[in-house]
Amino acid sequence: MTSPRLWFLAPSALPATLMLLVGFIRIGHPSLGWDENASWLVSQRTPGQIVEQAGHFDGVISPYYLFLHFWTAVFGVSEIALRMPSLIAVALGVGVAGELGRRLFSPGVGLLGALLLVAVPQMSRYAQEARAYGLAFLFATTATLLLYRVIDRGRWWRWLLYGLAVTLTGLAHIFALLMLAGHLFIVLSRWWLSRERSLFRWFPVTVVALLPVLPFIYLGATQRGNQLDWIKDMSAGTVRAAPGAIFGATVAGVLVIGLALAARWPDRALIRELAVLAWVPPAVLIGVSFLTDPVWVPRYVLFVLPAFTLSAAAALHGLRLRGLLVLALVAVTAVPEQRDLRGPATHMGPDFHAVAGIIARELQPADAIVYARSGNWSLRAGIDYQLRGRAHPFDELLTTPSAQVGELAAVECTEPVDSCLGRPQRIWYFRQWTTGQPLDGAGAFEPILSRDYRQVNVWTATKATLVLLERRPG
Repeated sequence: MTSPRLWFLAPSALPATLMLLVGFIRIGHPSLGWDENASWLVSQRTPGQIVEQAGHFDGVISPYYLFLHFWTAVFGVSEIALRMPSLIAVALGVGVAGELGRRLFSPGVGLLGALLLVAVPQMSRYAQEARAYGLAFLFATTATLLLYRVIDRGRWWRWLLYGLAVTLTGLAHIFALLMLAGHLFIVLSRWWLSRERSLFRWFPVTVVALLPVLPFIYLGATQRGNQLDWIKDMSAGTVRAAPGAIFGATVAGVLVIGLALAARWPDRALIRELAVLAWVPPAVLIGVSFLTDPVWVPRYVLFVLPAFTLSAAAALHGLRLRGLLVLALVAVTAVPEQRDLRGPATHMGPDFHAVAGIIARELQPADAIVYARSGNWSLRAGIDYQLRGRAHPFDELLTTPSAQVGELAAVECTEPVDSCLGRPQRIWYFRQWTTGQPLDGAGAFEPILSRDYRQVNVWTATKATLVLLERRPG
C-alpha cells in the first residue's frame, strides 16, 4: 500500500531529483559559451566594478553578476561551479512545478507534468548555462504557486512571500515579469468566480514588489540598443519554429502543446488560466518583435513550460498507460537534442576547450596573441578563462583591461598599426568560424600579418580558426 506521505512528496521530490541527475550529465563538457564568458569575466570583478558596468552595459544582468561574484568566491570558477546555481535552480523549479500540479489538479497530474519538464531538452540546456535563466524559471514558477496559495488563503505572510518571489523574478530577468500578465488574469478570473475583494490586494503587493526592479527596467530600456542588437528580425519562419524553440525539440514541443490544447478539467477556469500563463508571454515578445525592434528569444520565456506540461498532463488525467507512453515518446524523441546540447561548443561560441588546448601545447616563451575584431571581448575572455593558472601568450594589442573601463570589451591599441603590433617572433591569431581565409577578421592588422609573418600552422575547431604565425627573416 502506497504511503500517503510518499504520494504527497512524489510530484515534487522525484522530478526534482531526476532533473538534478539529468542536468548534471556532462555539465562540464561544453566550453563556456559567449554569454557565459561574460558571466565569468564580470563576476570576478569587485562589487563596485560590477555596479559601475551596470551603468552603461548589461545593467539588467548585474544582480546575477553580483550573486555569481559571491558564489564563485566560495565554490570556485570551474565550469561545474559556474553552472551549478542554474542546475540547482532548475531542479528546484521542476519540483515546484510538480507541487503546483499536485495542488491545482492531483498528485498524478503534478508528477507527470514535472516529469515532462525533465524530458524537455530546453530544461537541461539552461540547467547547464551560467546565466540567470534557471533562476528566473525557479522564481517565476514559485511566484505562480504562491499566488494560488494566497488565493486559497490570503494570509499576510503569504502575500509577503508572493511579493518577494515577484521581486526575485524581476531581478533574475526582467522579461520573466511577463508572467504577471497571467497572474493578473488569474486574479480577475478568481474574483469573477468568487467576488472576493481581498484578491485585489494583488495590485498593491505587486506594485511594491516591482519597486526594487524599476532601476533595472530603466537600465534595460536605456541600454536596449546595445543589449539586444544581436537578435535577428522576426519572420514567419521564426514564428513557425517557436514551439520547437521553446521546448528545445520540435516533436516534443508539438506533442506537449497539442495535449495542452486538448486539456479538460472540471474547473474550466483553471485551464484558461494556465493557457494565459503559457501563451501570453511568448505572444507578447513575438508581437513586439514585429512591431518594433526584435526581442524574441526562446530562452526568455523558459518559465512558461510548466503551464504547458501541466495542462498536457491534465489532458491525460486518469489515463496512466497513455501518460507513460507520452512521457516515453517525449523523452525518446528528444534524445538527439539532449545529446547534442552537451557537445563541446553548444553554448553559443567556439570550442574554447580545443583552442586553448592547442595554444597550451604549442606555446613558446614570448609568444603573442591577437584576436579578431568581431567579438574579441568574448574571444579574449574565453582564452583567459581556459588558460587561467597556466602560461598565456602576451596579449599584444591590450592597453586597458575591461574591468578598468567598466565594459565587457577591453581597450585595444588601434593606431598606428605598425607600432601597436610590435615585433614579436610568433603570433597566435584567433577568430570565430572556419570559413574564408585564415586571417579574415583581423581588420587593419591583416596586411601586416600577411606581409611580415608566414603561417606556420592553421587549426580549426568547432566555430573557430586558430593561426600560428612566425616572423619572416629580415
